[in-house]
Amino acid sequence: MISLKASREPFEIELPYGVRASVKPLTTTAMAAAQSAARRLLERIESDIRERRENGLSVEELPALDDDAARDGLYQALLIKELARRHIVGWDGVEGDDGPAEPTPENVAALMDLYPVGERFFQEFTLRQVLLTAAKNGSGLSAAGTSAEGPTTAKGAAKKETPAPKAKM
Repeated sequence: MISLKASREPFEIELPYGVRASVKPLTTTAMAAAQSAARRLLERIESDIRERRENGLSVEELPALDDDAARDGLYQALLIKELARRHIVGWDGVEGDDGPAEPTPENVAALMDLYPVGERFFQEFTLRQVLLTAAKNGSGLSAAGTSAEGPTTAKGAAKKETPAPKAKM
């Protein structure tokens, strides 16, 4: 059974290096927005690379996107940062120059750059949605019929004898 009662309260995620992040729950809209933002940023980076190359400028400080794997990897990293920036509302175990660091967009992005923190964040944060989807997809038809009302909720279509045409030899 699955509950569609969505929690709106932040929950905790344990991350590597003793970091604990408090995050807002993920929604379909929030995931789509993060994916869209990551895709737009990737497109801007690709555009910058093209423009610099066309004008004979250096692209050394920009990510190398010469193959699909590099492009996919950068997209995944951008998506993780987008999700983290939009959903982390607090944390413990992150130090700055003068003591505990605030979860500013810049600090969140820097934390997500640390391997395996960003990857673990993505796995743990999206796990609830993956389990929800799996539970929905794993639910088959009711053994008692097509709905809670019983097997006769909808009547079957009328059957007419329509034999297949005979093959001509």
